[in-house]
Amino acid sequence: MDAVWLGLAAFAASTMTGVFGVGGGVLLIVLMAQFIPPAVLIPLHALVMLYSNTNRAYIQRAHVRWDYVKPFLLGSLVGVALVSPLVSFVPESIGQIALGAFVLVSTWRPEWMQLSRWTPVFSGGLTSGLTMFLGATGPMVMSVLPRGDWNKHQVVGTHGMAMTFQHGIKAVAFLVMGFALDDWWLALIAMCLGSSAGNVLGAALLGKVPELGFKQIIRWLLTLLALRLLWQSFVSL
Repeated sequence: MDAVWLGLAAFAASTMTGVFGVGGGVLLIVLMAQFIPPAVLIPLHALVMLYSNTNRAYIQRAHVRWDYVKPFLLGSLVGVALVSPLVSFVPESIGQIALGAFVLVSTWRPEWMQLSRWTPVFSGGLTSGLTMFLGATGPMVMSVLPRGDWNKHQVVGTHGMAMTFQHGIKAVAFLVMGFALDDWWLALIAMCLGSSAGNVLGAALLGKVPELGFKQIIRWLLTLLALRLLWQSFVSL
């Protein structure tokens, strides 16, 4: 039954991300935490999100901004290589506070951080390094994308492709570090099936969301996710 519930959780998370481009990863890791022990949570989440984002990026492949994704990938490789040896030394709560604060500032006061000057290489390195011990950095990646110049399909497609590479590199890193899937194949398959169905539904619903409404929803969704991260981290301190 756990596999069934996890499959439904992946369906809900992928539907959310398919419509808004963000939020599903955070929702999924919260729901997975109810069934999966902490030692397995982030590596297994990385594999599920690798599949889900690959599927979503394929659906929106015609809209992917490769001029952004290619240097983002280069930065991601460097970021994961540098941070992987430090994973066991960084408290998760500290990372969550940093992530939540970053998303809030970049959403409401982007001029403070001059995000428009951030190169995709730097954005890829920073967000991919952080994802090694935070798990769900989708809101952070969304906050550094130049969304103001893109339509909603470009936002969702490019975010999906960037996250595909990010989670792919992270999954390889965890496998190299010795993570084993021995007891989790059924749960992984169930979540992948749920993700596929959710991505198809999300893509269909995306076409019904107005451009202006889409951008406003993204702003408030990022805010809620950031506040949740901050609350969760302060409670755990």
